[in-house]
Amino acid sequence: MKRFFRKYIGLKIALCAVLVAVFLSAMMLSVPPKDAAATCCPGTGCNCLNETESADIQGWITDLILINAHLFYKLELEHQLVWFDFTYWQRYMLPLFIQMGNQLGGVGTQQVMMIGMFIDAKEQMETQRLLQKLHARANKDYQPSIGMCEFGTRIKSLAASERLGEVNALVLSERSLDRFFGNSGTGGSGGSKADVSIRLNAFKGKFCDPFDNNNSLSFICADATPTAAEKSRFNKDIDFQRTFEDPWTIEVNLSVGGAASELEEEIFALSNNLYGFESFDTADTNALQNKNRVSDIQKAYLDMRAVVAKTKVAENSFNAIIAMKTEGTVGSKEFIVSYLEELGMPAGDINVFVGENPSYYAQMEILTKKAYQSPLFYTNLYDKPANVERKGVAMQAIALMQKFDLFKSNLRTEASLSVLLELSVEQLQRKVEDDIRSLNEQKGD
Repeated sequence: MKRFFRKYIGLKIALCAVLVAVFLSAMMLSVPPKDAAATCCPGTGCNCLNETESADIQGWITDLILINAHLFYKLELEHQLVWFDFTYWQRYMLPLFIQMGNQLGGVGTQQVMMIGMFIDAKEQMETQRLLQKLHARANKDYQPSIGMCEFGTRIKSLAASERLGEVNALVLSERSLDRFFGNSGTGGSGGSKADVSIRLNAFKGKFCDPFDNNNSLSFICADATPTAAEKSRFNKDIDFQRTFEDPWTIEVNLSVGGAASELEEEIFALSNNLYGFESFDTADTNALQNKNRVSDIQKAYLDMRAVVAKTKVAENSFNAIIAMKTEGTVGSKEFIVSYLEELGMPAGDINVFVGENPSYYAQMEILTKKAYQSPLFYTNLYDKPANVERKGVAMQAIALMQKFDLFKSNLRTEASLSVLLELSVEQLQRKVEDDIRSLNEQKGD
């Protein structure tokens, strides 16, 4: 307030000075000079005022001075300013403006709050929509598929069956070695003649067909009037197709001790005829103990072991195939049987091919071949995209297992080819050795 009055007093003083200056100027203009009559004449171009005009100017100045004196000296302006500041502004306008500001601030805040509520609602709706999309995607991607479950059912006992087959292959290999070396409890323990006699007796009693050799084997065969069961075993010691190739599962489990079954006898007889059809005589132990020099019998014994090693390389492929076809473990038979019935295979044929416990070969036959011969496999591909991708991954895993089997087969083939190559150059090697020996003898002479 003090600042306001100081400004007002200064303004008042300035206005008074202006009024005094204006009054003095007007007075000077209104008083004519003494020699006016002589110097200012009508028609001469002089700027002279007559008495009427001078009176008007003086009246106007007087009114201006009175008005300003009324406003300034009677404090009308001060009263107006004080009334405007303290009465009109402070009492009426300022509270109204404050209320208007509060109202506008409240309305603005409310509007901002409404905008925030709209933003919150937008985020909430987008979040709910995202959750619903993820929920729908989860329901779609993780919905169980019967076709996908079939892969797991088929492969249920695959690893156990493969391991059991590897054990059977090992037993077959050990049994063949024992026979070659004439170990006790084998057909070769009594020498080659005893081995031939044992095999011949087994042929007469189990595998002899009286109608072979133009019906002349009836004099050799033990039973001239065989039963149906005995006829089913005819020539299975040499019939690779019936004994080994056709059935998917050979009900042979060499990991279990006891007497050999009929199927095991047939496998042993076929193996004897294919590999080592002529066994070796037992060596004289006293001759093998000669330490003075390398005797001929010692050389012959080493040659025999070399022949056995080469034979075992070839027999290894036979044992590996038998191992894949020996019976496996319980786990997937019911599914395999129902699946083959769905493909239209008769139940009798299914039991013959699959056996009681499906082998590794039978399970891989279903996984890698039969599974894709059913039209349902392709109609089941009309499934969720995630399930179709899972089926593709399962098929890649099965293909990888099949490639491992092919890899093992290639290794066995490579070993057999190596042995064949060695046998093909063996005669050339002996000829070169003989030539070198002859040259050395000539030099010695």
